[in-house]
Amino acid sequence: MRQKKQRVSLHVFLQTGQLGALLPRRDLSLQALAAVLGPPDVLETQGGVDYAADDAACFPVIASYGSVEFHFDTSQTLYCVFADAPGAGLPFSGRQLRLIDSALLRFGRPMAEFVRLARGRSLAVQPCDRPGLLPYAWVLRTAGGVELGFEVDEPDDPSEQPTLRWWSLTLQA
Repeated sequence: MRQKKQRVSLHVFLQTGQLGALLPRRDLSLQALAAVLGPPDVLETQGGVDYAADDAACFPVIASYGSVEFHFDTSQTLYCVFADAPGAGLPFSGRQLRLIDSALLRFGRPMAEFVRLARGRSLAVQPCDRPGLLPYAWVLRTAGGVELGFEVDEPDDPSEQPTLRWWSLTLQA
């Protein structure tokens, strides 16, 4: 029987850190992830070796659902949920996952515009201090702990605005 594609609100994710029925946590296993979201579209292993839950040589592992990646340190340890270039021609959704409310996270959205739109949607954001990123990148953190990376290509160009390039939810040990 074919599993129904899950609809996940990115607005709720930004507010709470929860992806639909999935609450990402450090002790989430790859098997538990697949039980909730179905099999990943792509499973990348270290060095391209075949995946085996008990083989440390294949880790880290990335399970991708469209452009959303789940990074595992071990078969029982989720490190982060990540999307690079969200909405930039990449499928935001995969076979098992359909992301909705994705307009706020459009790739290339200027940071000032994102902050204005977030306030209009009652989404709390604050700067996240990351030494060494300036002058190329700025990071904002949402109420749900999701970090958003805004970058420039030419930091010496005063007309260039930082734009959205990635988002990440890093899970603490």
